[in-house]
Amino acid sequence: MIDLDPVSSGYNVDKGSADLGGRTFPQSVSLRVDKNSIPANDAEYNIAGRWKSFNATIGVRDDSPAGGRLTFQVFLDGSPLPAHELGIGESRELHIKVTGALRLKLKVTFTAGEYYDNYSYGVWGDAHLSS
Repeated sequence: MIDLDPVSSGYNVDKGSADLGGRTFPQSVSLRVDKNSIPANDAEYNIAGRWKSFNATIGVRDDSPAGGRLTFQVFLDGSPLPAHELGIGESRELHIKVTGALRLKLKVTFTAGEYYDNYSYGVWGDAHLSS
């Protein structure tokens, strides 16, 4: 898991176990979003150029409302990498080279859904940096 504390975050960063598509990811970073009050959430980490790669499985946490879609994006030193839009039950593995990067930012944006009072959770399952 990313053992670092974020140097900044948009709202709340939950660390710990999360379920994606029926699989449990014990070391995860979850970012809460919704249609109105928290349409986007992020966490930025100081990785100080010490790491070679960032790996995670991204998806919408299983206990989120059905029908919503979230967009996941990684930024390295402020530059965006390609985004991925996923709904509940969908996941994608990420393997990103971060060699030389000073900052790693994880961002989740509420993309689609009609519910107003429930939160969705964008999960970076078993998120970790490796050297």
